[in-house]
Amino acid sequence: MPLALASCAAFAASTSSTLWAPTDTKAFITPSQVQSRTLSATPLLELAAGEPAHIVVTLKLRDEAKLKAFAQAVNQPGNAQYGKFLKRGQFVAQYAPTEAQVQEVVAHLRKNGFVNIRVAPNRLLISADGSAGAVKSAFNTPLVRYELNGKAGYANTAAAQVPQNLGDIVGSVLGLQNVARAHTLLKVGDRTAAKTLAAGTAKAHYPTEFPTIYDATSLPTAANTTVGIITIGGVSQTLQDLQQFTSANNLASVNTQTIQTGSSSGDYSDDQDGQGEWDLDSQSIVGSAGGAVQQLLFYMADQSASGNTGLTQAFNQAVSDDTAKVINVSLGWCEADANADGTLQAEDRIFAAGAAQGQTFSVSSGDEGVYECNNRGYPDGSTYSVSWPASSPNVIAVGGTTLYTGSGGAYSSETVWNEGLDQNGKLWATGGGYSVYESKPSWQSVVSGTPSRRLLPDISFDAAQSTGAMIYNYGQLQQIGGTSLASPIFVGLWARLQSANSNNLGFPAASLYSAISSTPSLVHDVKSGNNGYGGYGYKAAAGWDYPTGWGSVDIAKLGSYIKSKGFAK
Repeated sequence: MPLALASCAAFAASTSSTLWAPTDTKAFITPSQVQSRTLSATPLLELAAGEPAHIVVTLKLRDEAKLKAFAQAVNQPGNAQYGKFLKRGQFVAQYAPTEAQVQEVVAHLRKNGFVNIRVAPNRLLISADGSAGAVKSAFNTPLVRYELNGKAGYANTAAAQVPQNLGDIVGSVLGLQNVARAHTLLKVGDRTAAKTLAAGTAKAHYPTEFPTIYDATSLPTAANTTVGIITIGGVSQTLQDLQQFTSANNLASVNTQTIQTGSSSGDYSDDQDGQGEWDLDSQSIVGSAGGAVQQLLFYMADQSASGNTGLTQAFNQAVSDDTAKVINVSLGWCEADANADGTLQAEDRIFAAGAAQGQTFSVSSGDEGVYECNNRGYPDGSTYSVSWPASSPNVIAVGGTTLYTGSGGAYSSETVWNEGLDQNGKLWATGGGYSVYESKPSWQSVVSGTPSRRLLPDISFDAAQSTGAMIYNYGQLQQIGGTSLASPIFVGLWARLQSANSNNLGFPAASLYSAISSTPSLVHDVKSGNNGYGGYGYKAAAGWDYPTGWGSVDIAKLGSYIKSKGFAK
């Protein structure tokens, strides 16, 4: 740590004569480094000037406060602007950076040696290829190589800056670190035998069972709603497994499309370790949706992209296209890391744009209980943290439960998903808590006695591996849980409600909090369990709580509420 700080100070002194403006990208030091106060024993060596670097420059909105206010108004029942969602062309015309601003940034990149410069259609992102030397000259920060937890990586040891004339245009510079990356949020295990307890029977479930369990069978399928899934890498095997799933359940084949969201020369091959995740997402969505969606779009992130730049581009592509009404994200990483490298601020703008367009991002809340940043789930007493992007106020954060059913497979009860420690000492439990960086959105003001921060999750569904979904993965059935199951269950169910209401439902956070706080019978309130270990963590309670939010939704009751209360119009 002292060596890293010394490097930053020396570099800053050497460039003090240049006038620079700050960005949202800070000197990157991970929470685990801060806690241990150690880096590698190896001296920190700056990357050679010619070493390749891929970056994504994120741009500020023309009026961020106005867009976020509009995104709230257009999704707030009773507001005069409710339901008048932006079209993507309107977003570009009213809120995106101007073409002149974009060209200023492009010129700066070219001047410093960057090539293959690509501007996103909605002008929020500019990607480019260059070198460590180009990064240093363009953004006034060195890239330094070191080891963390036995893995080699690099990161910027000084905050990224831009010339002052770009200070009001550039938001952050992504791709300057490859130490921290988002991870999938699933738990794969052996098929478990059914256990009958006082709370009901705990057993595995086929995805087609979730509509019955969560009371959605009276609604139409999601045949009129397009759904997106964010993936890292390709989905060739996933498409084969999805076909096997639909055939085995006598369902029609799903209309799918794969979309490469980064560089055309990126890596969109199948990642064997990731296929279980995309299988879980797609099969759980289709099953919960009643066996049909209008189209299933796979937004594939370039898995070779630096840091999490591939995911940022995938999120932005889904918003720029403005085709998918509901988008599933079964991925997450430490909120503090996302804030440090500028991802948090950049993606918040993207999610706000999506909400203004009437899109809903559903994000898994995490599988590490209250310890997302603490070496991914290894308990650390009262040092709590949450997962990004679940902590964004512009997404629906979905937590996890252990599900119990009764006779005929009907809903019986749920508790907080918490499986305790595995053989390596890692906690497996639903993520939940409050953000350190995001303010509490106005619609969460109904949750009294909580910090003035974004609270998560909002709602929860089945996530326990012991009560998880039976999913085809490489042609074989596997029992899979995690909040990566909870989020796609909600996505499929919410897509049914969208189809039932002509896709007029927007981002539902404000409506859900208002409806549930006034009509608690809309949800199954989860009142037992916690998401920590050894006496730490948060406990479930009546009403909204940190482990499960409001609990799971009774979809038929919510559908009736929407029709009678004007939730949809």
